[in-house]
Amino acid sequence: MAEVPRESVPPAQPFRASAPFREFGAGAAFLGAFGYWETEDGVLLVANERVIGGKPQVVWDLPGGGVDEGETLEEALSREMAEETGLAVDVGEMLFVAEGERVRAGERVGVWRSFFFRLDAVRGEIDLSGEPEILDHRFAKPAEMPALLTAPYHAGFLAWISSGGRLRHVFDCWED
Repeated sequence: MAEVPRESVPPAQPFRASAPFREFGAGAAFLGAFGYWETEDGVLLVANERVIGGKPQVVWDLPGGGVDEGETLEEALSREMAEETGLAVDVGEMLFVAEGERVRAGERVGVWRSFFFRLDAVRGEIDLSGEPEILDHRFAKPAEMPALLTAPYHAGFLAWISSGGRLRHVFDCWED
């Protein structure tokens, strides 16, 4: 396994928040690809700025993000990993798919589909300077994840963790 520096990188800018999944609008859809890299120290997580329930928060997530038009899932994940962590990766097997809907006042305002992949052959050192919204990183053991992954859209990933990786598809609903 690649040796990665464990020092924390302080925020380079004052706190500002961006909306999770670019704030869903009516009929909006999010397609994402996320990387699962587990070392002897735990699973790599990154801290992001988000607005949840109308309040700015720092939220821990797996690295990854939205798939741009014309990109494959693998291309998007490789790009997101480089932007968010500075790491070059080989994308491994697909672990599971999480999809869900966001509901406000009983009406669907958005849906998401996120594909989670194991990361193989991770190269480089963690460098958070390429993405100003990434504030920090850490490695967490699966048992620590429920306390760290508190955003409404984390329910699917936490279900996958608690299943011991047996689930291949999860669906959840984010109501606010």
